[in-house]
Amino acid sequence: MDKNDPNNPQSPHLPASTAAASGSQRELSLEEIIQLANKIGLEYVDKRREAERLELLRTTVRAKIMNRIEAEAGSEASIPESRLKRLAEADSEYVQLLEQVAQLRAESEKLRIRYESYRNLFDAKRTMISYKKTELKTL
Repeated sequence: MDKNDPNNPQSPHLPASTAAASGSQRELSLEEIIQLANKIGLEYVDKRREAERLELLRTTVRAKIMNRIEAEAGSEASIPESRLKRLAEADSEYVQLLEQVAQLRAESEKLRIRYESYRNLFDAKRTMISYKKTELKTL
């Protein structure tokens, strides 16, 4: 079950205590939306920072692998730079790093989308409250 699914009792749209007690969904208050958006926004920043850090380390890891390959080949074997690069990029350690980067980017994108959704929900709720206030004044 997806934790972001509004039908999931553990979803941030519906606290577990409310789901168990009432069996129906309730609307989030503006304050709750702000708190969720803040929490998710901070998670997004952390994931993005981690992905960028690994992205920056990519060339360093590749260089370490190239040095290891060169050392394993011995001093008498001269391997051309382009071949060393190809061998390093095919190395399992490098491929694993690339997969980590891709996974962290995907996770950060999911968090960004959730953050923007909560921000849009906040704006929509705030607008609806304003409309209701205006409507009540005109009655």
